[in-house]
Amino acid sequence: MKRVYANLLGNWTDITDAGKIHGSDAAIYIKEELQDMFKYDYVNVEYGGKNYRIHPSDIQIVTE
Repeated sequence: MKRVYANLLGNWTDITDAGKIHGSDAAIYIKEELQDMFKYDYVNVEYGGKNYRIHPSDIQIVTE
């Protein structure tokens, strides 16, 4: 199983189940759009009712 983590304000946060990347569920975005993620200077991450604009290198995928 893959888990998606985002560096949000200096804290690595698991956004797999409750976060969105560019408006898509984090796990679905990674599965379908990962190859395009570095075309952008930033990605929009929605988590906990807030929107974060972070560099793609602040997204990590961990396989368990």
